[in-house]
Amino acid sequence: AKRKSWRGYLSSISSYVPAKEVWDRLHRVEGRYRCFTVPLFPPASSLHDQANLLGAHFAAVSNSSHYSSAFLKFKSDVERTRISLAGGASAPYNQAFTMVELQMALNVRKHSAPGPDRIQYEMIRHLSKESLSALLIYFNGLWKDSYFPTEWKQAEVIPLLKPGKDPSLPSSYRPIALTSCLGKTYERLINKRLIYFLEQNNILDVNQCGCRPGRSTTDHLVRLETIVREAFVNKQHCVSEFVDLEKAYDTTWKHGILHDLFTYEVRGRSLHCIKNFLRDRSFRVRLGTTLSDLFVQENGVPQGGVLSVTLFAVKINSLCRVIPSSVSYSLYVDNIQISVASSNMSSCERQQQLTINKMTKWANENGFKFSSEKTVCVPFSLRRGLWVDPTLTLNRNNIAVRTEHKFLGVIFDRKLNFVCHLKWLKQKCLQAMNILKVISHKSWGSDRRCLLRLYSSLVRSRLDYGAVVYASARPSTLKMLDPVHHLGLRLATGAFRTSPVLSLYADSNEMSLEKRRQYLSLIYAYKVLSEPSHPAHSSIRETKFYRTFEHKPTVVRPLSLRFESLRLSLNLPREGVHFLESAYHTAPWDIKPIACNWYFTKFNKHNVSPLILQQEFLALQEKYRHYCQFYTDGAKTSMYVGSAVYSNSFTHVTRLHNVASIFTAELYGVLAALDYIIRGKVMKAIIFVDSQSVLSAVCSVTPTRNKLTKLVRAKPQQGLADGKDIKFCSIPSHVGIARIWATRLQIN
Repeated sequence: AKRKSWRGYLSSISSYVPAKEVWDRLHRVEGRYRCFTVPLFPPASSLHDQANLLGAHFAAVSNSSHYSSAFLKFKSDVERTRISLAGGASAPYNQAFTMVELQMALNVRKHSAPGPDRIQYEMIRHLSKESLSALLIYFNGLWKDSYFPTEWKQAEVIPLLKPGKDPSLPSSYRPIALTSCLGKTYERLINKRLIYFLEQNNILDVNQCGCRPGRSTTDHLVRLETIVREAFVNKQHCVSEFVDLEKAYDTTWKHGILHDLFTYEVRGRSLHCIKNFLRDRSFRVRLGTTLSDLFVQENGVPQGGVLSVTLFAVKINSLCRVIPSSVSYSLYVDNIQISVASSNMSSCERQQQLTINKMTKWANENGFKFSSEKTVCVPFSLRRGLWVDPTLTLNRNNIAVRTEHKFLGVIFDRKLNFVCHLKWLKQKCLQAMNILKVISHKSWGSDRRCLLRLYSSLVRSRLDYGAVVYASARPSTLKMLDPVHHLGLRLATGAFRTSPVLSLYADSNEMSLEKRRQYLSLIYAYKVLSEPSHPAHSSIRETKFYRTFEHKPTVVRPLSLRFESLRLSLNLPREGVHFLESAYHTAPWDIKPIACNWYFTKFNKHNVSPLILQQEFLALQEKYRHYCQFYTDGAKTSMYVGSAVYSNSFTHVTRLHNVASIFTAELYGVLAALDYIIRGKVMKAIIFVDSQSVLSAVCSVTPTRNKLTKLVRAKPQQGLADGKDIKFCSIPSHVGIARIWATRLQIN
């Protein structure tokens, strides 16, 4: 009976079950569930006392006692000068919030746990239009008074035991702060405007890639690999320092954040509201259903806050000004890396030490402290013979010199052969593969489609991360990952162990890992080349030592040259890359709702006669007879991809690259129509689109990573700002509507 029940449970994990339920069952099978256990602290006798012990420890972390006496004196002197909160009344970022901004704030994909008020995101999302309007009025009332409710500044902290730590020590627990979902929605409204202001005015350092749209950890991985490869080809040493900030969030200087924002010319309501957000923060520790006493967070940005990451980035932004131009650096929130390349190790050591001294001085003036225990130095070099490791000091302590270090999830070793990383990656993937072994069976278990999806989520995602960088390893070294890939596909498809690899790829519709790495490299390189302001653009565009690499073919090439050779072998264009506009072309407060007619969505074209749909379309045309009407379409065959726009005054046909998708073709048709409307004298226009997916993407307020979609979304906003009336209408495809339209326009 137990065996039958177990098999039935595993067989219930299929592609027909909702994704959330699949993962819930998967986590139960994997055994990730951890029941609540009461910490055993010797002095405490009750659960309330234990919660108070943890609360006292968490509160002490943000205490001013962590600051040096010199900084405390400096802090006291600076805070005597009050920051002016006046002004900014005419600043557009201080306008009242709009309904579109509220909808964008509610369209978050993460479902975080509720705070002390127990109000969940799902409850807010399912409010009626009248209730949302009332909520917007309430938020605008708070915004007008620059007020942040006290209840939203109180958090419930859940202590989670750190892996491998002693459960009897309060320092072994990581605090997870739960704050009000209503408060986080209000924070998201403010944060959206603050990010737009910082990005539009180019305030944040270009090498800060943390929590910024269009940036990722891969950018810094590529930059570091390029620096090291170029040092190798020039027979140089490259000394990299991976600096750790001690208790970065908990010790951030609140007044320093306000001072920096004031320096960046943030005024009025925004600055005043952020000040109220930072002050009087408190929390209670929750153990089961028992709450501790109320504790005060004296310093730092609040854990779990939406605004916290942006405010921390503002405070750490000034660090980049003290780093010399001869030193390469990367900044991912609080992960700092600096590199120096030179043929002389003593020169590298001297430049690094000077940079560390300047960074330490900056930290002392801004309330931060670099951890000498966690800061690591890795000297990269291929030079033969003996050479002395660099001797660097931080806070009068020697910095540890290592032969390898994990930076943003990828292990960089001294010779940059990635052997250590690939061995670690293989071990992690095989551990994740065990769950596929449990739920796959030839006569029972999960179905093929679900298993392939799980393999892609659990294993292939691990193999994909950092593949753009570790693809430079020797082919013989990279082959150690192939058995992992093949095992996952065999488990998902049920293929025999003796099945040929090529037939395995064809059966599962998967490519080899080598092809996958090439594909990811091409996608990433073209993405970076489309943005001239991207921090990794210079690393992809070209290398200063192209001739040197050509004369030394045995030296491993950086990503820029690997991409160039791959592009030439596939006959792909380089000059065809379009420099797309920035994601911050439209201010959040200027975004207007896009009018879209979804009348035809109530018809099922498979059950309704095409003649009826054609008559309905003619009636709709008559309804919009005072509008200039545009019909857009896209087509994709094995020979070509193209898009077209038809109207009484404008006809445009464009051929796209053969690799473009039908979604891209439809988008280009809409973009061509919008360009004509905005440039011309058309004041009232309606665009008929037969792709519901394209129209949903254009009219949605949900954030998107597709830059073409962002560009198309910005065009109606530009037209609305110019006083134009632009509408969209969804029409069914392949029911003869396009033929009627072409006949009326006398188009063959």
